[in-house]
Amino acid sequence: MSQVKEVVAELSEIAQNPGKQLDKFIQDGKRVIGVSPYHNPEELVYAAGAIPFGVWGAVGQAIEARQYFPPFYCSICQMSLEMGLTHKLDQLSGMMITTLCDTLKAFTQNWKAGVQDVPLIFVSQPQNNQCEAGKEYVLRSYTEVKDKIQECAHHIISDEELRAAINLYNEWRKAMREFIELAGKRPTVISPIERAHVISASYFMDKADHLEKLKELNEALSQEPESLGDYKPIVLSGIYQDIPAILDLLEEHKFTAVADDLAKESRNVAVDVQDTGDALPDLSAAFSNVEADSLVYDPNKKHIDKVISLAQDNDAKGIVILLAKFCDPEEFDAPLIVKAAQEQNIPAVVIEIDQSTESYEQANTKLETFAEILN
Repeated sequence: MSQVKEVVAELSEIAQNPGKQLDKFIQDGKRVIGVSPYHNPEELVYAAGAIPFGVWGAVGQAIEARQYFPPFYCSICQMSLEMGLTHKLDQLSGMMITTLCDTLKAFTQNWKAGVQDVPLIFVSQPQNNQCEAGKEYVLRSYTEVKDKIQECAHHIISDEELRAAINLYNEWRKAMREFIELAGKRPTVISPIERAHVISASYFMDKADHLEKLKELNEALSQEPESLGDYKPIVLSGIYQDIPAILDLLEEHKFTAVADDLAKESRNVAVDVQDTGDALPDLSAAFSNVEADSLVYDPNKKHIDKVISLAQDNDAKGIVILLAKFCDPEEFDAPLIVKAAQEQNIPAVVIEIDQSTESYEQANTKLETFAEILN
């Protein structure tokens, strides 16, 4: 087995068995804090000596969560709450939830009301992150978040610990961006499914450990020549893609993401924290630098231009929008992306996804047709 395959196999195992990884952390005496979507200041958790653990829902049916959410709510929030209500996350020392969309706002209060054994860490962020009032609001919010994390982790965070965590995360984000670029242009070496597993594993690992694996993987991939083979280069846009059925369809129809605009992938690693010597203000300022994102203030719709530019700059043949069902911010942007793509003669298709969907026959038909168009 090549070096690439060895590392990928290890990370794929973790990505597909997060519960096993959580058990391991607890057995090792670690405190683990859940991190929900999205743009959470994970560095605070890491600086407190705890492990940030990604909670982005799960494939399945929401049953208990229906007592709190109507059926037309985002499945990520529904399934994350379902795991909390059914005690699958009781080992967590806390749960960070942001408030960037209406569903996340409701999620915070439903978690607080329904999940008694895992304290809520409420992360309030302004929709307008660019104005001075918004920037000041983030700093005040992160100060409160820091206090709550210290309480959950039983550890007082020093400035040195927070700066060390910020530096680690900056290095990890850089390595992630490098991996995404390398992998997208080498699908014959690392398949789109394996690429997704490497990224997903980062949500369930100590970032230092994942960074070590990324460096090893990036070094090995950089030695391999670029080769698309019979894969069709596309840009993926949306919130997430780690639904096994969707990954299988992308592989079956030979699509490779030469770039992506996924919240759980490239958007999550796009912005580094600048070092001005004051750790917490630096961390809060990073959120103010997030732009061209469907869940933050974007009056000029830079998000649309960003997706088109990704396709043009990376010689993508088309754009696949993985539209999370009932995600209002993404639903507003999707038709604008399709229209802008048409104006630039870039084929685009919208595939609706949901963690509770049992059959993707319609998606299969759409992707099969789209593959024929791109041939």
